Amino acid sequence: MSDNERRRFARVPIEMTCEIRQGASVWHRTLLNLSLNGLAIDEPPNFDAQYNEPFTIVLEADGGDVELHAYLQHAGRSQLGFAVEHLDPSTLERVRGLMAAKMDDASVLDKEMLEL
Repeated sequence: MSDNERRRFARVPIEMTCEIRQGASVWHRTLLNLSLNGLAIDEPPNFDAQYNEPFTIVLEADGGDVELHAYLQHAGRSQLGFAVEHLDPSTLERVRGLMAAKMDDASVLDKEMLEL
């Protein structure tokens, strides 16, 4: 079974500057893909974060930053995979808009939003 067959939410490739924040640490990185419940970011060299503690991910998007609260789910293949915690309605709409702009058929997002 492929990764896409196992996933409940569509992942959209999006390259965007972002920050990973935890406590006083900040890593400036690149977003690789985004879904309504997670994201992947390129892994910083010598990443020395507390893996079991929450992170704040700041996407530097046109129209203003989008702040997401997430937990690290996996690290490997030069990527960090995060699960996004609760999204408030305005942040959810911003994430949906970023994804929809990169999709041919964004109607799948409407169905996925019902599953959140």
